[in-house]
Amino acid sequence: RTLSAASAVPAGVARAARMARQPAGLAVVAVVVLALLGTVLAVAFAGDDEPGGRAGSGTSAAPTAGQDSGGDGQDGKDGGPGASSSGPSTEPSSEPSADEDGEEDDGEKREGGEDGGKGGQGGEGLPEGYEKVTDDRFHFSMAMPEGYERAGIAGRNSGGKYAPRGGGYPKVQVDFNGSPGDSAAGAWRSLEPAVRGSSTGYSLVDIEPVKWRDYPTVADWTFERVEKGKRVRVLNRGFRIDATHGYAIMITCEVEKWDGEECRTVRETAFRTFRPRD
Repeated sequence: RTLSAASAVPAGVARAARMARQPAGLAVVAVVVLALLGTVLAVAFAGDDEPGGRAGSGTSAAPTAGQDSGGDGQDGKDGGPGASSSGPSTEPSSEPSADEDGEEDDGEKREGGEDGGKGGQGGEGLPEGYEKVTDDRFHFSMAMPEGYERAGIAGRNSGGKYAPRGGGYPKVQVDFNGSPGDSAAGAWRSLEPAVRGSSTGYSLVDIEPVKWRDYPTVADWTFERVEKGKRVRVLNRGFRIDATHGYAIMITCEVEKWDGEECRTVRETAFRTFRPRD
């Protein structure tokens, strides 16, 4: 799920700091302060699963941006809930709620286009077999492969996890944060130790600021880990658009297929077609 850090020191941290004047309580106070700060970072930056992004409170990315700890990408160990994207959250993901008729009322719309997605929707020229997905719940639209379903909700309602029908890879997570911080790379670096500790076989590839569109802060967090017995690579892009829109886009693929056409097309299409929504 996300990238945004708290803009003010929590009251609990301030109280703990005042208590630190009492020598006998120093050790306990230090633990309390670290715990409180850790909670603030997890909620502010987590991106989901994964870490990936989100930028949605989890989403990690956004200076936020996404997610879970990985975006399923950041689930917990072996890809279980709680490790993400993508900015990672250690909270289990909740499923979308259903209305009285048992249908999900999640604000998600799909537009395949008369040409089945081969032509350009809105002039964007989607690859064959792709469709535009509009998610009002998490304030974005983006093209994904046809048949992708929202498989879960990242972090504390920070973003949506999308995957092929029946599961599998590539997986996509988009997190949203309504109050993003000023540094996407800084948010990712703060979250990285938590994702490292909650993931199996974690290996950092890189955290680097990137220039993308004209957004004021953008950073890519790339890492590998093991999810349900499979070694995967996660790219969690966190970014701030303005004071009220921060996102994380987390893409997860099996390592051996990362440079293959399918995974590459999912990444390139996601970054090319992503559009924020109010």
